Amino acid sequence: MGHRLQGQLTRRELLRKTGAASAAIGLGMLGGLSGSARRSALAQTPVAGGRKVSLTEFVWIGGGQGVVPREVMASFEKNHPNVSIELYEGTNAITFPKMVAQRQVDPNRPLINFGFFNVDAQTKGELAGMWAPLDPKRIPNMANVYPNYHRPNNTGIGWGLSGYAFLYNKRLVKEPPTGWNDLFAPRFKGKVMVFDYGAGGGFNDVLGVAHANGGDAKHIDAAFEKFAKAAKDGQFLAMFTTNEQVKDALARGEALIAPYFTSFAITWNQESPGGDGPFAYAIPKEGMIAYTFYFNVVKGSTPDQVEAASEIINIYLSNPVIGRYCNLTADIPAVKGVYLNPELRKEAVFQPSEIEKAIQPDWVTANLQSNAWRQRWDREVKAKM
Repeated sequence: MGHRLQGQLTRRELLRKTGAASAAIGLGMLGGLSGSARRSALAQTPVAGGRKVSLTEFVWIGGGQGVVPREVMASFEKNHPNVSIELYEGTNAITFPKMVAQRQVDPNRPLINFGFFNVDAQTKGELAGMWAPLDPKRIPNMANVYPNYHRPNNTGIGWGLSGYAFLYNKRLVKEPPTGWNDLFAPRFKGKVMVFDYGAGGGFNDVLGVAHANGGDAKHIDAAFEKFAKAAKDGQFLAMFTTNEQVKDALARGEALIAPYFTSFAITWNQESPGGDGPFAYAIPKEGMIAYTFYFNVVKGSTPDQVEAASEIINIYLSNPVIGRYCNLTADIPAVKGVYLNPELRKEAVFQPSEIEKAIQPDWVTANLQSNAWRQRWDREVKAKM
């Protein structure tokens, strides 16, 4: 997950296990798919009238993120000899500012034509007018994406997400938290860890509490008041800024719960002797926060580049391809009917009902309010701990 949160996160351990399982269930390289699945995944019609097209695709680096893009690129170029795709690997945190800088130099020569972007880049891109609208006629597989993962005016299309809910020590917590307000339950007093400013600076915790109390990003006061009171009353053990800090505190039992990405309960347990660590996750009744991942096409791309990019995005959104990607990376698919390997299929966060009801905060408002919220967090919460 290094591409999601400023390069802080990784899923290498889970990759080794889910990658093997993915191969075992027959979702091998695209070239090895069944004939019908391959035909459904790979466009065969001419692109750009056969004219030469070169375009740059942004993909995330590390953790198996580049496997499927390379397979799609090779298959697409084989079926469309007039198209040449260059993969640009990196993180959103580093690459997106470069895209903005290039746009300022020449908006008609974008650094990237299309690719994978997290919700932070998606939101900043919307505010900057970075994204070209996607055409559902060219990308019919958009119809298979859960409704909550579409963007207004089709400025991007969600393909997956990470779930943000509660991590807890299953050996010490016999009754898991059930709602966002359990952050403030007396039984957890002095044993709660919270990410400083929310993971990725998104104030995920505050937004979850806001939604649980009838608010949202535009009505955040009640949530901040709850966090401020909890800090004053000694509810929080500490604030953390790294994975290891919260992992160690939960493992030792110094902390009992922490709102964070649910995937870590899986990966940390797998790292433990015998694969049986003390970690578990719980999804609040109000829903987990959906930290969503998108496909986007960048404004300034030529019509031929947009056409080719749209064809490729449509391939990614096909069930066999997005399924292979998610099985390799342990991302939660936002596409309906994706086949997951048994190890992922059993997990609560991969259930369609949880994906559909996940909280989709107003990230545009959150982004615009980020600096004000940081000042408020420092003044009303951190200062009282």
